[in-house]
Amino acid sequence: MRTSPEFATEKLTVVSWPDETVDGPVHDALAPYVENYWLGVLGPSATWMLRRVATQLAASPAGFVMDLAETAQCLGVGGTGKNSPFIRALGRLVQFEMARVLDDGSLAVRREVPTLSRRHLLRLPASVQARHEFWIKQQLALKA
Repeated sequence: MRTSPEFATEKLTVVSWPDETVDGPVHDALAPYVENYWLGVLGPSATWMLRRVATQLAASPAGFVMDLAETAQCLGVGGTGKNSPFIRALGRLVQFEMARVLDDGSLAVRREVPTLSRRHLLRLPASVQARHEFWIKQQLALKA
């Protein structure tokens, strides 16, 4: 069983995670791809958090300090306790490798997300899987 990350303070330093180890195409965290395909894997709270953080990182590429309680309230999930929906959403970002907790306690978050793996794609309804397959074929045709 995975546990949610624990943060020692009410504020969290957030930085970009420029992960060059991702195989295959990546998508801007604010692009429709995230809503169309990652939403069903990450869940709505984690998806909104990813988009909110990516927006803030676009405005402050060197990073920013996030007030946990304020962000939870802005996302409509309230509370920052160990089992709160907000902390669980942060945990999902970490679980699905959209974010990682660094040794200094800060949070590195992707601004570009990978294309869904087959394992994650199989979690989605057949109609979404078919739409994703069509989308991939379109992308390959554009590159040809």
